[in-house]
Amino acid sequence: MKPHNHNISALKRAYSITVKSAAALITAAMLTPVAFTGAVSANEALAEPAQKPDRLIVRTWGGAWRSSYEAGAAASFTAKTGIPVEFDGTGTSEIQAKILQAVRAKTRPPVDVVLSVGSLAYAAQVQKISIPLDEHILTNVDQLSSIAMPEGTNNYLNVSTYSQPIVYNPDLVDMPDSISWEEIFDDKYAGKLFVTNTFASLLHPVAKMLDLDPATDDLTPVFEKIASLKTSISAMGDEEEFVAGIEAGEVTIGVTLVGTALEVGGLKWIVPEEGAVIGTESFYVPAGLPDDVAYWAQVFINETISAANQSAFAAAVGEVPVNVNAIMPEFMIGDPAFPFSEEDLGKYGIVTSVELDARNRDKWQAAYTAAIQR
Repeated sequence: MKPHNHNISALKRAYSITVKSAAALITAAMLTPVAFTGAVSANEALAEPAQKPDRLIVRTWGGAWRSSYEAGAAASFTAKTGIPVEFDGTGTSEIQAKILQAVRAKTRPPVDVVLSVGSLAYAAQVQKISIPLDEHILTNVDQLSSIAMPEGTNNYLNVSTYSQPIVYNPDLVDMPDSISWEEIFDDKYAGKLFVTNTFASLLHPVAKMLDLDPATDDLTPVFEKIASLKTSISAMGDEEEFVAGIEAGEVTIGVTLVGTALEVGGLKWIVPEEGAVIGTESFYVPAGLPDDVAYWAQVFINETISAANQSAFAAAVGEVPVNVNAIMPEFMIGDPAFPFSEEDLGKYGIVTSVELDARNRDKWQAAYTAAIQR
């Protein structure tokens, strides 16, 4: 069984663009935070407002993302509250820039809830353009795994995860049952390897393979190791380039989102013994909203993390839920590329620090780019 909607990597291509543009946002956020005094304290219970907004506007991706939230969380939220939900498809970086502009101008943001990626949600928290989430409203958080709210996370909630394993064409690649990341450095893949154009997917696995800690160690050996792939690399970029390379027969193996392999069909994937990098999708509530809207926006987020809605979303989109009581789709069960339990995340996942990546992004990206350029 596979996800019901197979237009996954076409939408996931926005992630690569998001990661690139997130660098500037995160760097600026860390240097010039925006002051805002209307945020809700995480330690104070916010009473249910007497009035309700006439609608709630939620930013999300289209396709399976929108249809899944529309049929699941939005439908159950509206049934319980009477508040209709509308969806906004503005790009993640664009909507974040608009929210920043609104907060600076002390005007209302264009949306009430934002579904984004972890790096941008973190940037919004640092910039103080999102509000702390209220634990008294998010009553479902006690059902979530630790990846949902890592240490230091106050203003956003990770609601699903996805991995970046090694994906290959089984008709052209004879892959052992168990491998290290060292596998892709074998000369047998010369001229057939795909790598992403952003550092995280390779830097962290190779660092782990070399027993180096990105937080404390000199990563020169990591970039030197990655540079040894130059003769093997036939293509680099995002998911679109991977799919084009696979279909043209120019690529037989590469590092990419597991969702890409689900869409293309006929491909297989493997998580090396060191694990695969885990990415997250996250919800946050913009600062500067009326109190009643901020309250119901959090009620909506709470609805998205119920076990039932998380189960439906996972089956539709092919991403791993964070609610430990969710029912995993059959195609995910037992597959290391879809780590669900805390044990599986620890064994198969490489969960990176968004703060660490943000602080080092420019330096690491420059070194990575230099390493893979032919």
